[in-house]
Amino acid sequence: MQENKYITFIDNSGRCIFAALTSDDKTLIKVKNPVMITVQQQQTGQMAVQLFPLFFQEFVKPTAENGTRENYFTFDKSTIAIGSDFNVDPRIIEQYERVTNPILVPTNTEEPEVIKLFDE
Repeated sequence: MQENKYITFIDNSGRCIFAALTSDDKTLIKVKNPVMITVQQQQTGQMAVQLFPLFFQEFVKPTAENGTRENYFTFDKSTIAIGSDFNVDPRIIEQYERVTNPILVPTNTEEPEVIKLFDE
């Protein structure tokens, strides 16, 4: 399995984005499975960090080769602010991997419940 190179940037909507970098040239970056990082203060005074996909993988058809669900976005470097000279805490990377590569583990021997995303 290939080691991901991650990137953090602020997009032109002011969202803090974290993603696996797939390509980078003079004017564009292409990322895989980007998530928005939000930080909210809880009632206890502690800060809660949450990662929300920019596009839910459940809306993407699995690829024929390996059945993965990946989505790619290309951003123009002139419209974003790319983070540099810092390392992201490994807990953010772990949470990103759990959000973008969920592993469903059945809790019993029954068939898992099917969740309908769209009305029929």
